[in-house]
Amino acid sequence: MRILLVDDHELFRAGLALLIKELFPDAELLHASTLSHGIDLAMTGQPDIVFLDLELPDGHGCDALGRLKDARPSLPVVVVSGDESMETVGRCLELRAMGYVPKSSSPEALHAAIVAVLSGGVFLPAASIAGLRRAIDMAEAPAHDSEKAPPTNGSVEPWDAPRLGLPPREYETLAWLVRGLPSKAIASKMGLEDITVRKYISHLLAHFNLRRRTELIVMMADKGITLGTLSVTDASRDRDSPSDGRQRTG
Repeated sequence: MRILLVDDHELFRAGLALLIKELFPDAELLHASTLSHGIDLAMTGQPDIVFLDLELPDGHGCDALGRLKDARPSLPVVVVSGDESMETVGRCLELRAMGYVPKSSSPEALHAAIVAVLSGGVFLPAASIAGLRRAIDMAEAPAHDSEKAPPTNGSVEPWDAPRLGLPPREYETLAWLVRGLPSKAIASKMGLEDITVRKYISHLLAHFNLRRRTELIVMMADKGITLGTLSVTDASRDRDSPSDGRQRTG
């Protein structure tokens, strides 16, 4: 497992690296202190997951996430930030982050985030799930305690298509959607027309009685749904897939 850390504070980055190595001794760590260096490593270093700070010298706020996802649409990105506002968390989900870890979080939250994302799931702290539900007017439900890492050896049992009540192609669409790909890029990877993928996304939202992708992501984090491992697409194939950068909401 190769993890890219993009944060301009060397001390925080070093502490995060020590914690990750304690939790995952075999992890290989890549470091970047600027967004441009982080994008370069994302393109050449073949990371499996990125932890991204939002406040970088050359990338302010959510713009940093948007630029990274434009460069590598299929690469899982988890935001690590001191900003815990629901507006920022929600915006990061719209920009296709697979997780959000406040810098005030416990080590268990970091562990849970890595396990969830590498298992094809989404990580949000319970407080963020509750706040986002209120902010986007979703039906209230007991919050899944996503900050507790599963009692496993680093994997969780994925939910298959029958368990979710989905046809295989819609299940595959969901897996790519969670990974953070816009519809045009999903269509390219699945060998389908964009209009077909958009139809699948509409079916997914209707199936779960939701209105937009952000609600779908919150629901998956809330229920602890994972979809299994998808191989991280290499940088050259990402460049061949349209990132649809102007339409980030599915």
